[in-house]
Amino acid sequence: MLTSNALDSLRNHLKTSIAYARYKVGSTYYEAPIETAEILADGRIAITFVIDHTVAGNITVTEVQLFDHNGVLWANKAESITRADAQEGILYRFRFTIQEE
Repeated sequence: MLTSNALDSLRNHLKTSIAYARYKVGSTYYEAPIETAEILADGRIAITFVIDHTVAGNITVTEVQLFDHNGVLWANKAESITRADAQEGILYRFRFTIQEE
């Protein structure tokens, strides 16, 4: 069984390993910097980035991804997030739970 110290170490490793995000609009991927990477009070890891107004017009984001510092895909999720033409971005957050069962 993993100790609480081992679980904390895994959480910290995940938090510091994510380097950037990407999101897909149409057939094109756009890179986004990580805004925050934190361990929440309940032990979950939260990775946050902004889908900004770089892409003009009405858009639908169909996938989001997280990559490590070596450019290796760590997480991805199919989405259907619609944004009207705007000057504002969409705040997106991945949350992960690491626990022993």
